[in-house]
Amino acid sequence: MMQPMTASVGVFVGEQLQAANASGWLAAATCALGVLVLACTGVWLAATDIRYHRLPRKVVWPLYPAVTALLGVSAILAGEPVRWWWMLWGLMIMGGLFVLLRLVYPAGMGLGDVRLAGVLGIATGFASVGHTFMAIAVTFVLAGLFSAALLAMHKIDMTSRVAFGPFMLVGSLGVLAFV
Repeated sequence: MMQPMTASVGVFVGEQLQAANASGWLAAATCALGVLVLACTGVWLAATDIRYHRLPRKVVWPLYPAVTALLGVSAILAGEPVRWWWMLWGLMIMGGLFVLLRLVYPAGMGLGDVRLAGVLGIATGFASVGHTFMAIAVTFVLAGLFSAALLAMHKIDMTSRVAFGPFMLVGSLGVLAFV
């Protein structure tokens, strides 16, 4: 049965550690490692996007098998295979939305953002499909508020490019950590 929302990844890891068995400990370790890989790579990706407005495919594509394998193994070890479905739904929802945005307005959404959306959907989907929707909402709210502030301070104008990848990463990782 699919739950609408579960706890943060930190709560999942804590529950697995409290199971006090090898399977739980391995589930906790693989989950933590999967999120850590995404977070560490995300720091570099965010800095690169801010500086060059690029999210290199050579860095984003390897995240797909790495994050999927680590979180997927964690779900199996925890005895929660439904998380595989949630990860797939997260990929389709977040990835699909960003593909649609790219198709509707190509100048407004870079291909790097589209590529990154899929792996973030997988990661947020691990927690629940609700986490994926929340990550999308947080991403757009943060980006909108930041851009509005820059516009109000006359640091940018309506034609300026603002890197979106950092907001995607902060929104998704923030939701994974705190919701």
